[in-house]
Amino acid sequence: MNRQKFCTLMGLSLLLTSWSVASLTPVKIQMESWSPYYIPAAATVMAQHPILWENPTATHHTVTHDGCQEEGPCLFDSGSIPPAGVYEIPGLPPGQYPYHCTVHPVMRGTIVVTSADHPSEI
Repeated sequence: MNRQKFCTLMGLSLLLTSWSVASLTPVKIQMESWSPYYIPAAATVMAQHPILWENPTATHHTVTHDGCQEEGPCLFDSGSIPPAGVYEIPGLPPGQYPYHCTVHPVMRGTIVVTSADHPSEI
């Protein structure tokens, strides 16, 4: 294959890859006014997959990574999400990410992010 064809194919491949990542449908998590409060309470997603929280309740809530209140990195913090509001993050690296609502500390959830190469591992 000549160099021009190779460069064209590589450019097309990168374009398609970036388009498919940008067009991923977010994993949705819904907030509720009763236990388990975040549905699902433990959501499993692949690395760098967008995550969207929806608030259909009549009160404000937050989605705050536990690291924001501990001695760790604060990877996401929605601030106040009003009724009918949403909060979305573009994705996270593999790992486990516990989070909570700062307005209602009993509301707790976990994001489990798996590697694209090893979907069953964290």
